[in-house]
Amino acid sequence: MTRNLGELGLNLQKIVKRFLANQNLLKLLYYTGKDPLNEPDLDEETIKKEVYNKLVKVIPRVDPKETATSLIALRVVEGSINPNNNEFRDIEIAIEIFVPLTQWFIKDTNMRPFCIISEILNTINDKRINGLGRIEGGDFALNFLTDEISCYEMVFRITQYE
Repeated sequence: MTRNLGELGLNLQKIVKRFLANQNLLKLLYYTGKDPLNEPDLDEETIKKEVYNKLVKVIPRVDPKETATSLIALRVVEGSINPNNNEFRDIEIAIEIFVPLTQWFIKDTNMRPFCIISEILNTINDKRINGLGRIEGGDFALNFLTDEISCYEMVFRITQYE
């Protein structure tokens, strides 16, 4: 576990790398058609140029022009001293899932936002990130809805040794 909150950003990058290694998640974000999971895997160059910090964002700012495709944004919500042991800090991470309403339905009448939520859950829930701790949670809720886009938010918690 890390003893320095200054390393939190480095460890969050490890979470992003897990997302970038999940081809099903990348396909759900990158391909806009009705059958994204049957599209070809994304190559490293495409992931680097068109996915990282565009569709999988570690900087949680989303401009209106970026909402033509699905994307996820990772953000640290808070870090607080654990009430049971002041040598531990509870870190809360939220992941926002943005999906244009025109892209909700995919093959077999499944819905893209819930497939993305499932892939995120499978990628990081109960996983241990070196230097950060075990990620737990996966609660989700509708954050907002407009005429063009939906945004769900998933919440995960990590207990980090100080």
